[in-house]
Amino acid sequence: MAQNFSKRFSEQVINGWAGRENIYDQERFILNNYLLNSDLSVLEAGTGGGVMSFFIEESLSFKNIHAFDVIPEMIDIANNKAKKNKSKVNFSVNDAADLSSFKDEKFDYLVYLQQVLCMVPQKHLSMAIKEAYRVGAKNSVYIFSFLDWDSRWYNPILSFIINSARLLFGRKMLKYYLPEVNKTFFRKDQQGILWAKKSHIFKMLEDVGLTITNFYTHEKLVQKKGRTFFIVCEKK
Repeated sequence: MAQNFSKRFSEQVINGWAGRENIYDQERFILNNYLLNSDLSVLEAGTGGGVMSFFIEESLSFKNIHAFDVIPEMIDIANNKAKKNKSKVNFSVNDAADLSSFKDEKFDYLVYLQQVLCMVPQKHLSMAIKEAYRVGAKNSVYIFSFLDWDSRWYNPILSFIINSARLLFGRKMLKYYLPEVNKTFFRKDQQGILWAKKSHIFKMLEDVGLTITNFYTHEKLVQKKGRTFFIVCEKK
């Protein structure tokens, strides 16, 4: 999937996420309330610089943690931090839509936070969810977060503008994939990020066989407006 990212976008991701040192309050709430058995295994998708996995290891006392990212430079950064901090987290370069390096039903907790699936291109999103389902053990718990289409009133306007430009220049129209709102908004190499409709995501998760057990908005977790929602699922 890395080849689907422009060089510009990969650089933006590295610059924005590699140096992150702390997890957000809403992420801490979710992890504290759903990762309850530290004897079980964890898979973290889109780990970036490893901050989420380090929290799971250090604060929640998990010992069997695998974490991956599609950008090799991110994994280099995470491994350097792990070495410095004597962490046992197993970091690897992997694609969310192709987890063939992991066996079926390998993990008990699957953490897809930091809106990682929003960065997966539309053509790979369904496969990424199927792969997540495949590598989860029976009764495993899944935690997802997504950017919320309904959290910004102007998303339909942005979508109309950018998709009109895409149509004009012969590019594929993608209603829910919007680039960052900046001076490069119309550039061809701007990466579209998924702003998800809740009903669409619920259906995709249920279609692969996951059971949705809880749903949270950003506002519900931290009592202030935000742009994300969180879904907790189980594999029965």
